[in-house]
Amino acid sequence: MSINEIPQFPRWFTKIQRTRTGLSLLLQAAISAVALLCAWTLRFEFALPNQRLLWVSVPILVFLRIAAIYRFNLDHGYWRFSGISDALNIAKAVTVSSFCFMLVLRYGFQLTAFPISIYLLEPLLSAFGLGASRVAVRSVLVKLEASQGRKRHSRVVIVGAGFAGQMLLRELLTSRASHVAVALVDDDSSKRGALVHGTRVEGAIKNLPTIAAKHRADEVLIAVPSATRDQMFRIVEACHAARVPYRTVPSLNDLVAGKVAISELREIDLEDLLGREPVHLENEPVRKSIAGRVVMVTGAAGSIGSELSSQILSFGPAMLICVDHDETALFNLEHRLAVQETSSRLLYFVDDVGDSERMRHLLLHNEVDFIFHAAAYKHVPMMERNPRKALRNNVFALRHFVEAAEESGVEAFVLISSDKAVNPTNVMGCTKRIGELILSANRNRRMRCVSVRFGNVLGSQGSVVPIFQQQLREHKPLTITHPEITRFFMTVSEAVSLVLQAFTIGTHGDILVLDMGRQISIVRMAKALIHLSGFSEEEVPIKYTGLRPGEKLYEELFYDSEVRIATERSKVLRTKGKILSWAELDRRLRTLEWKLGEANEDQLRRLMAEIVPEYSITPNEQRPLPASVPIASSVHGRHAAAGLD
Repeated sequence: MSINEIPQFPRWFTKIQRTRTGLSLLLQAAISAVALLCAWTLRFEFALPNQRLLWVSVPILVFLRIAAIYRFNLDHGYWRFSGISDALNIAKAVTVSSFCFMLVLRYGFQLTAFPISIYLLEPLLSAFGLGASRVAVRSVLVKLEASQGRKRHSRVVIVGAGFAGQMLLRELLTSRASHVAVALVDDDSSKRGALVHGTRVEGAIKNLPTIAAKHRADEVLIAVPSATRDQMFRIVEACHAARVPYRTVPSLNDLVAGKVAISELREIDLEDLLGREPVHLENEPVRKSIAGRVVMVTGAAGSIGSELSSQILSFGPAMLICVDHDETALFNLEHRLAVQETSSRLLYFVDDVGDSERMRHLLLHNEVDFIFHAAAYKHVPMMERNPRKALRNNVFALRHFVEAAEESGVEAFVLISSDKAVNPTNVMGCTKRIGELILSANRNRRMRCVSVRFGNVLGSQGSVVPIFQQQLREHKPLTITHPEITRFFMTVSEAVSLVLQAFTIGTHGDILVLDMGRQISIVRMAKALIHLSGFSEEEVPIKYTGLRPGEKLYEELFYDSEVRIATERSKVLRTKGKILSWAELDRRLRTLEWKLGEANEDQLRRLMAEIVPEYSITPNEQRPLPASVPIASSVHGRHAAAGLD
């Protein structure tokens, strides 16, 4: 059941609800009559003199009181939701009806013998009775619904006894929820033993398994919207140890902005567990730059390219040109972008950026203003085995494309690079570094050229997360190359935001990097996915295959020789370092391109190292696995090691 479903109450309870208006009026009439009787007995010291006058007065007061109750909308039977507004309406109804009662008796019927003190005492007693009756009914109904919930619905433990936890608990108590809270846990020792809306804080988060077992909890609701990724990971581990499902309240930003309610629980996703808060960047300057211009995205059908195309389209370019050599993926992108409301013209071309004459024609014919270049080979093991393809696509196709773009009058060119370009130990990383140099070295270009260094993008095609997810679906062990391997990670939205920020703030030759915090353990990520998939680590073992050629234990974002410079955008850094002159770089690139067809792969790697001296041709991170680590039976199978692309 969802949190908003209504529990099934007894049949007699439903029938009473249907006649709530009649019962409400009857009870309020009785309260008014009893209030007049009590006022009379108090006035005459618990005696009942002149009873004829009293009994004549009762129906007059009841009639006027019911009329006032109807006038001030107090005739409904929803006393369970009574609050301040009802209290004010009771005061108005009692005051008006009591004043009319005095006028009718004293001046209408000339009953001057009616004691004046009762005109003052009766409304006080009536107001108290009408208010107290509502409080009593509300209390009874809440307890009844809570008891029904305990019998029929999910028993939950709430993590967090702070403001969000109290809001969630109040929501469960005051709405007809399908959950009943049986305990709270919180790491704040000052809250231990405290009662929050009748529910006790029974221990710390580490005690969650014991507390959940004690109360036979069906679910854990996490009410810590401000939790860091490390805190959330620890909470999830405790939930998994308790062997109960779990959900969390929305983020603090969404709650404060009023986008969601505290009761709109959601499943925890992988981004909740990656060790830092997502970086949100301001895109309004991008909108101003792109609106009404012609933009080309290469590699547009890939993970980054497709999201980049979607966001650029939302900024209102005059024309968006999507280029990719994958016809099926480009077809899917066309359908995705078709649902976006836009007045922009959209063009799709199945082309290879390595075809410089074709690209030159597209640029000139469509008068392209800006290029976002996401077309590149990115998988380390594949490029290690195919260095010629890596060089043709990632280096020489890029060089000729940049030259064509400048000759065609393109104003800005943004290249997507990689953290593997720093001190590379593999062909792919080295080609990415050469790409950075091609854009940075020629200071005489009229076209503004900017590079952006990425970490690993969560969920991108062929990356570690989809591989793990496929292995989980097929009930296979998760394979990782080394237990100590770590990587920088960023979300797709962060990656695209960084590209767009680079476009707006980057000057010619800049290399921009997003501050991604510390690196994330691939083993930790694997365990998080196992937990989120509802399995235990005993059910899904992790096996280690050993580092592959060109693979590093950890990545770097900067060379030691590079200076890190803050930019006007928080979390975005600019790098400056010593690089080859354009004349020297051009000479070495021409030599490498000339040798591309005849040199063997080792010779090609040595020529690449002449351009990038930091390139380690023989990977220096090839360390053996610890003796205690289990080794997977197949390294080169369909699901060979994850953790590097």
